Amino acid sequence: MPFPPPPNPNGSNSFFGLHSSWSSTRSPFENGVAGRFEGEVADLAIFGEIPKELNGTFYRIMVDPFYPVLEGNAPIEGDGNICAVRVKDGRADLKVRYVDTERLRLERQANKRLFGLYRNPFTHHPCVRAAVDSTANTNMVYWAGKLLALKESAQPYQVHPDTLETITYNPFNSPGLTFSAHPKVDPYTEELVVFGYEAKGLGTDDIVIYALDKQGTIKDEQWIKGPWAAFIHDCAITPNFIILVLWPYETDVEHMKKGGQHWIYNKDRPATFVVVPRHPNNLPAGWKAGESRVYHWEHAVLLHTAGSWEETAKNGDVKLFFESSRMFYNLFLAFGSPTDKPFGDMQADYVRWEIDLSQPTNTKVAEPTVILDMPGEMARIDERFLTKPYDKLFCPVIPLEQPSPIPPILPAGLRAYALLDKPSGKVDMFDPGQACTVEEPIFVPRSKNAPEGDGWMLGMIQRMDVNRSDLVVLDTKDFTKPVAIIQLPFKVKGQIHGNWVDALPEEKSMTRVLEPVEKMMGKGALQDEQANLSHI
Repeated sequence: MPFPPPPNPNGSNSFFGLHSSWSSTRSPFENGVAGRFEGEVADLAIFGEIPKELNGTFYRIMVDPFYPVLEGNAPIEGDGNICAVRVKDGRADLKVRYVDTERLRLERQANKRLFGLYRNPFTHHPCVRAAVDSTANTNMVYWAGKLLALKESAQPYQVHPDTLETITYNPFNSPGLTFSAHPKVDPYTEELVVFGYEAKGLGTDDIVIYALDKQGTIKDEQWIKGPWAAFIHDCAITPNFIILVLWPYETDVEHMKKGGQHWIYNKDRPATFVVVPRHPNNLPAGWKAGESRVYHWEHAVLLHTAGSWEETAKNGDVKLFFESSRMFYNLFLAFGSPTDKPFGDMQADYVRWEIDLSQPTNTKVAEPTVILDMPGEMARIDERFLTKPYDKLFCPVIPLEQPSPIPPILPAGLRAYALLDKPSGKVDMFDPGQACTVEEPIFVPRSKNAPEGDGWMLGMIQRMDVNRSDLVVLDTKDFTKPVAIIQLPFKVKGQIHGNWVDALPEEKSMTRVLEPVEKMMGKGALQDEQANLSHI
């Protein structure tokens, strides 16, 4: 007589029918993994060989609610938990630690959830409505000697690069109330270009733009008004301009006061671009002080940008170019009308936009050029060349002809990595196999002076069938198979974004360092076998 199958802890009858405060928040994409882990693992298991030239830390930031979030929240709501993988001498260590935000500290103090809907303070417990409700869960950026955990609803939290301890809030004393989750590094001017929207308070259309130099000094500060109080998650920069990319969402404070969402999807809003000169004290020809120009296309969501550059014709006309994903659906169902068809027809691709600055504000831009005719998102480039034309694009994609463990929606359904050579159109693909999803990659050049795109791409693979996370290392000389796989001992939460930081001069071990054995105690089974430890 065959034995009955064992209970499936991730199935419909999970936990033998017992209820938990987590029951309603367990995402099927997480495969039943609750997260909420802090700790460290030294000397991770490695398959293959990590190139000796890789010497630094991959800082990932995960959405990992410590307490169950209020029902009705979008999947971007939840506490920021840092997952850092440090690579050195062909070995890898792991450290995971929450950002100790004011919000998390208040909830830990109360031992319960105190905060409600995403960026709606009217749904928070009355005793915490004056608190900074940032979860610091969106991006990690290292600048001017400071490692920053970013959430665009507030200023950054600074964390220690080795211990991941939270150090302070708003370390640069930045202007405004908000700081973008996607500031851009200009490698040629050595500046971090920053913007913040809703910068004067909830629901305002005020936008602040400035740069931080290598020492963290604020320069080129300017304030503009947006065409509406918009969701401005990302931007693109060229040597002389910043392009703010507006998503088709709106906010309404009165709607929030009634318990509604911060963002409301508007299918009638076009993809919109606000162009602003980067240097207000050295304006390009034809621009007035305080001027910004607004351009638009048709309705679409441009989730993230890749690279960008500008071209000047002989007659002085300037055109801006940038590349981004293009989706034709609302990716946040919580922010859409309940009657909307979920995800529309799921149409998406990767495109190049052209903005002709000789055309007046409120002009419709030309049809974008498709550079990757498949759904793609979270793309990265060799960022040594940001603000210049470039040839290589590293893009997570959804190959529609292949089976997928989840629906082909961006970015949750990304399941392979594509390396696009733009001049030839050639695409090399790394497919980690079925039942896998992939996350935003990072690119590390082979050397400081290596040609564009020559180096390694690292990316986290979520293996949904075996509840495991693997960090793959791909050599761009043969992109189709990894040279190394760093196996994590368990499945970690999915990241939103992350970045690579080269080894720092004062860097110390992230994991516990054991006291060295100078001389053996001589009390083992072979007490008289004293060896020279220097030979180990």
